[in-house]
Amino acid sequence: MPRVASKKLFICLDGFRATTAHDDFFQRVFALLDKENERLVVCSSMDTLGKRNLEDDDHDNIQVFFMYSWTQPDYLAAIADQAFCDKIVSKLDAMSAFEVNEDDDFEAEWSEEDKKKHAVDLKFYYVGGSCRFMFQYPTNRVVEILETAVESVHNKSDLVKYCRGNLHNDAINRLYGMQRQGTGNGRFPVSSYAAYLFANECDEETISQLETRLNASNNPSVDGHLFEWLFVAAVRKRAVKLFGDHGIEEVLPQANVLRFDPKKRFRALRDGKIGGDRSWLQPTAWNQGGYDAVYFDKDEGKAIFVQLTRSDKHDFKMRFFSEVLLKLKTAKMEIKQVLIYFV
Repeated sequence: MPRVASKKLFICLDGFRATTAHDDFFQRVFALLDKENERLVVCSSMDTLGKRNLEDDDHDNIQVFFMYSWTQPDYLAAIADQAFCDKIVSKLDAMSAFEVNEDDDFEAEWSEEDKKKHAVDLKFYYVGGSCRFMFQYPTNRVVEILETAVESVHNKSDLVKYCRGNLHNDAINRLYGMQRQGTGNGRFPVSSYAAYLFANECDEETISQLETRLNASNNPSVDGHLFEWLFVAAVRKRAVKLFGDHGIEEVLPQANVLRFDPKKRFRALRDGKIGGDRSWLQPTAWNQGGYDAVYFDKDEGKAIFVQLTRSDKHDFKMRFFSEVLLKLKTAKMEIKQVLIYFV
């Protein structure tokens, strides 16, 4: 390895994975180091480190640091550097042209900063906390990687169960992210799209069983996703019953689940229908305010909003509901009834 007199050597192995080739390369580099004056840093996107031997770590002076999944503010701070943004702008290519929406060019009058933020928001749905996915791969490649990883799992219930810890040694690391959980670290689906795939593949019973265990262990890392998974898994197969105070019972309609962009108009169909009619619609933004799903029936003039939360307090911001209702009205729907459920 090249060395410069009077300079300390610092080597970074980026993208390390649990393979024989990577392990052999690591051993060769580590053996050549002057342990007193030289340092080796290993950066890995693996969320599953396996078991560690603390005695060996102490003997070899190995320190482990956890780098948590990226957030939207992290991405925005990164692309604020114009030189960096210019290098990766081609990867911010996620589109919001879904079957529910018209292909509006409403971004034309936005500032450059607003356009950047919107591009990050759209891709964040797919990549979540993986900066490699955000900056290294185009969106269609990210989708392919996630779908292939899910398909490779023989027992689909493991997709959800593996969120309970961070010491699994498996081949589906790219499906998970990591965040601080109390005094430790917790795993969760890397993105909303990954969670969407989980819900598609796992049945209600699996998700409900996991929810019971997590309630007992107070694991907040997947709380936000659990209700979404359970809702998506359930509402596709049957009408979902909601039980309120004083024995009040409400029934949500069974329907397919589609994604939509609340900022764009609903697509007008040839038969006078509206794109997304009689389907449950999930907004593309992972942190959509106001609601987590909306259902409408044009013939009945009914719109149903559902907010799923583990908190004792509910966030009621009228502008998010109004945004959808105004676009339904623009699509020639006569709105006769609006129902909002906080679950």
